[in-house]
Amino acid sequence: MKFVTFRESGSARAGVLVGDAASGGETVVDLADPALRGSLLGVQPQVLALVEAGLSDVVGAIAARGLNGAAHFPLHAVELLAPMPRPRRIYGVAHNYNDALAERGMAPPAEPILFMKLGETVIGPGETIVLPQGIGGVTYEAELAAVVGRRASCISESEALDYVTAYGAFNDVSASDLIKRDGGFHRGKNLPTFGPFGPYILSSDEIADPQALRVQLSVDGKVLQDGSTRDMRFGVAALISYLSRREPLEPGDVIATGTPAGVAAMHKPPAWLKPGTSVTASVEGLGCLTNPVSEGPAENV
Repeated sequence: MKFVTFRESGSARAGVLVGDAASGGETVVDLADPALRGSLLGVQPQVLALVEAGLSDVVGAIAARGLNGAAHFPLHAVELLAPMPRPRRIYGVAHNYNDALAERGMAPPAEPILFMKLGETVIGPGETIVLPQGIGGVTYEAELAAVVGRRASCISESEALDYVTAYGAFNDVSASDLIKRDGGFHRGKNLPTFGPFGPYILSSDEIADPQALRVQLSVDGKVLQDGSTRDMRFGVAALISYLSRREPLEPGDVIATGTPAGVAAMHKPPAWLKPGTSVTASVEGLGCLTNPVSEGPAENV
């Protein structure tokens, strides 16, 4: 089931995306509609609240009772926001694809290389990625994101996927030159608008194998990344198990699992993001996340 956050008549709330994207017949079912109150099990119609309360239970209740009688809005009539506009925490993973490591001539890391991405960086589909003037080279990074659905502490890899409640597409926009100057990830990963997420999250029951998904990214229609999650150095289950042994994971935490080969610096010439372009990240089964790019005021960089 595809969960979205949408804005209509000035109100932002949770919805379910239904219909066929190819035919242009998609609609958003309003989960705030009184007809669906019983299906939400007493939870507020906000995606993060549904995740924290148990998204799989909500999926089951909606599947059993159906969506009849609730308000349906044509997709073009509403504004899609990030499905979780302010995730509880976002864990990023660097250098996690074998093809990307080979492209860079890097030795595979012995354990995951982690950083934190601030929730304040998150924007939704159609929102603008703003490049601060003078920031230097900025790259895109198409990624599979896993959403944690229940508390996970010191869990094994074999049980880890049971703790994932949904998956989505994420673009880990990164100021590469700033990261190099700083010698660390924090500032370069956490500028405003550097976390496009969406267009929806898909309940995990609809993803048979998170390690068999195509990951692509294009700028103005030109494909710059084309990989598969099967090429991850540390798969989703391994990442969740590893993180849960460092500190407990909580419902609403998001894990951005790394990006395949083809980031901007690896192209000749480098394919840094530029104002006036449009970037689209996609993960198989999880939709297309498209964002325009513009230039903003200089930051303290």
